Amino acid sequence: MTRAALLAARALAVGYHAKGSVNIVAHGMEFSLQAGTAIAVLGPNGAGKTTLFRTLLGLQPPCRGEVLLQSRAINTFAPNELASQLAYVPQAHGAMLPFRVQEVVEMARAPHMAWTALPSAQDRAIAHAALEQLGIANLADRIFTTLSGGEQQLVLLARALASGARCLLLDEPTASLDFGNRLRVQDALNDLKSQSYAIMFTTHEPQQACDLASGVADRTLSIARDGQAVLGPTSAATTREALGALYGVAAERVPMMVDA
Repeated sequence: MTRAALLAARALAVGYHAKGSVNIVAHGMEFSLQAGTAIAVLGPNGAGKTTLFRTLLGLQPPCRGEVLLQSRAINTFAPNELASQLAYVPQAHGAMLPFRVQEVVEMARAPHMAWTALPSAQDRAIAHAALEQLGIANLADRIFTTLSGGEQQLVLLARALASGARCLLLDEPTASLDFGNRLRVQDALNDLKSQSYAIMFTTHEPQQACDLASGVADRTLSIARDGQAVLGPTSAATTREALGALYGVAAERVPMMVDA
């Protein structure tokens, strides 16, 4: 039996609406993202990956087609309702006020709280459980801005989990991370897949496309410089020939080596 899609795009084209005209950046997107699966979004800078995510998050309307969350049009969700079902994980870059890690994760509970309320004991417990789920509860009292890039990325992922959302969109989750931290993030994403989370993530650097997409994604959405999007098996999308054509450079796939 085919599992129902948590997030889906139907004949989707994304871009910008300005002064009565439409500027399409990427088009031809058709996918269904089910629980326990992951889709990588590959493409060079400027191909439309960020614009796609903004459209999937309901921050801007599609130019054509539609986005569905649990079979319902994305623009029919109230903001708080949407935030509790679809979570965005930005790149970790340290540009955040010096909050404790526990407080950063508790911020995800805002859609479940009254406007002026403070986190309840239950909210604090949910946030701490998210940190435990990713094996970083020991960081709870650390200041977020003092953490390594990999630790920050895992904290932002914990914040997404604390929202209660089962569908996660991650923007360049291993950008600027060293080899060890890329492995930590990859392992965390695979653990979440095994717990029936639905995951979509972007990457633009060819070697990280090889490593992260091949290590996590079941399918890959490749967006070329001309905006044409193609969904297919990750094994086909990350060959040397496919990556070379996508990024317009000679690409050599180097497998990630991990000691047994």
